[in-house]
Amino acid sequence: MAGTDLCPVMLFSGKGGVGKTTLAGATAVRLATLGSRVLTMSTDPAHSLSDVFDVQLGARPITIMPGLDAMEVDARGMFSEAIDLSGAGKGTVGDLLRMVSETPGVDEFGAIEVLLQAIETARHDVVILDTAPTGHTLRLLMLPELMDSWIGKLLEMKHRIARAGRLLRRLLPGSKELDEDELGRGLEGGRSRMAGLRGLLTDPDRAQLILVTIPEAMSVLETQRTLQMLGGHGLPVATVVVNQLQPHSDTCTHCTRRRQIHLAELAHMRQLAGAVPVRVVESFPWEIRGLTALNDLGEVLWGQGEGPAPKA
Repeated sequence: MAGTDLCPVMLFSGKGGVGKTTLAGATAVRLATLGSRVLTMSTDPAHSLSDVFDVQLGARPITIMPGLDAMEVDARGMFSEAIDLSGAGKGTVGDLLRMVSETPGVDEFGAIEVLLQAIETARHDVVILDTAPTGHTLRLLMLPELMDSWIGKLLEMKHRIARAGRLLRRLLPGSKELDEDELGRGLEGGRSRMAGLRGLLTDPDRAQLILVTIPEAMSVLETQRTLQMLGGHGLPVATVVVNQLQPHSDTCTHCTRRRQIHLAELAHMRQLAGAVPVRVVESFPWEIRGLTALNDLGEVLWGQGEGPAPKA
């Protein structure tokens, strides 16, 4: 797995059901086995990282083997905790904040915040994200760019926002006065963090985006669209993993036909990927679950070279 343990952030993305959670877990176990300090986190609201590791995970990291911590991001729980800590849990303001915690996109905001904290604390050599299906991941990756623009507009309007805050304080006695200078410092700090994250995600030496697909036409076509969209936003893809390739069989006619279909789609995926490396993982005849099985899969995934084309 040469080189991958030097990359601080690895994001696994792809269509639902292609095995990205399993591959993210296998990569985390493999890196930890080789001596890296790894944090792996699920940003998918429908978490399955606990199932892959066969360990119950929560919103805070727990150590599941030497060198490997894991967690499942709970964005709504983060908002609830922040509301309680702020003392705004009761009344109109608390109700509004709770409404915000249920809006679309809150999971991406939560994932960004947890990722930023992990990077800033620097307790791990590598942070691995098991992301939600492709559409959510695209929003997650584009959020720093959007937030930078949004915060910029807020900075232009900070004087008017502060005035509105003073009016709100008169309407809601007991609320804290909004200081314009404090608001400006907070917005500038947020913008700086977003710019740093944007720079990280667009730097192939510091972030690797790994697209996972299966050798089926629908999945390959979605991966093609994702490659094009990410390229248009300056987000480089490090690797495409074609997962669950039908193994060769001398006795199963159905298996042979499925393999022919898969090999044709694999060739199509290689053509669409261009210069992006393509790695191939054949379907295993057993369930991949738990640390031992994940380490075996990690060896298959990262121990292989590009090599010759697989046997038909």
